[in-house]
Amino acid sequence: MTGDPEGTSGWPDAGHRVPDLTAVAPHAGAAQTHRYRLALWAFAGCGLAVAIVLLVRAGLPQILELLRTAGYALIVLVPLHLVPLALDASGWRALLPPGGPGRSYLTGAAVIRESVGGLLPVRVGGEIAGIRLLLRRGVPGVAATASVVVEVTLWLVAQLIFAVAGLVLLVLLAHGDRNPAPRWAAGGLLLTAVGLAAFVVLQRRVGLFTIVEHILAGLAGRDVVRRVADPARLDAAIRRLYRDRGALSRCVAWQLTGFVAGAAETWVAFQLIRQPVSVPAAVVMESLTVALQSATFFVPAGLGTQEAGFVLLGAAVGVSTPAALAGALARRGRQLALGVPALLAWFWLERRPG
Repeated sequence: MTGDPEGTSGWPDAGHRVPDLTAVAPHAGAAQTHRYRLALWAFAGCGLAVAIVLLVRAGLPQILELLRTAGYALIVLVPLHLVPLALDASGWRALLPPGGPGRSYLTGAAVIRESVGGLLPVRVGGEIAGIRLLLRRGVPGVAATASVVVEVTLWLVAQLIFAVAGLVLLVLLAHGDRNPAPRWAAGGLLLTAVGLAAFVVLQRRVGLFTIVEHILAGLAGRDVVRRVADPARLDAAIRRLYRDRGALSRCVAWQLTGFVAGAAETWVAFQLIRQPVSVPAAVVMESLTVALQSATFFVPAGLGTQEAGFVLLGAAVGVSTPAALAGALARRGRQLALGVPALLAWFWLERRPG
């Protein structure tokens, strides 16, 4: 798959300033944007309340003692998390035109994408940041946008495959015949599969830009969205990417490897707090918790959902509630230690001319 020639996309050429997708339409989108932000803050508040209740009921002193046992060794989770991000970046690279950014740059961009999407109350912000970072490296706008939206779709496919593997392991490991976790996980994955199938059908029947346009219009206003891309060219670029089976296969393979590396990170986290879990248990907790967070994408930073997922799945595979929550908090610490510097770097880049 090759990208559109310079100057043929609906985005500015590489030599022009990167368009400001964060601008908000002064009239049409203001009320919708306000409602969207209020909803995000409401979901964030509910998620935070769930997390606090879980921590208090499980015994916060005991949880903190587990974290104290690990001490500064938990910092190793930061470089360890770069491994799955680098693997994801390799998958992203498979969808870009030849001569595009290298894996090192894309790994940095993946860190920023995750940090923007995970720490800021704007759920599609990570994808917008990824597009802008590609534009800074001279990738034509249509090729950049197509690569991101197709990569997100394939990430969901890879996540579903990994979650199914996690579900199989959960059924084998679940403690107690009446444990509800396998049934809940199976039902959730079924709904996820139906939603993903509908999303792919909409991409082919309606055109993905039409879908993305409705989402982004709530943030930036419909007139702003229409100014920064040509819907026809973008949909054509996405369809061309979907016809490149080799690129799609390489991308999904890299992403699946990244999910496995994420499970290794979870396994290491529990070793550090002296609450070791088996590798299959780590795969269960990682795969199905990530799937849960994806399904509850409307909750900023997965507040409460990550903690609840670790508790529910941990109980199913023999991990105590305090240990599960300590593992979840260790991940939160890594998220902040890596994400805050990444956000600062992104803000610094945004202040520089593109």
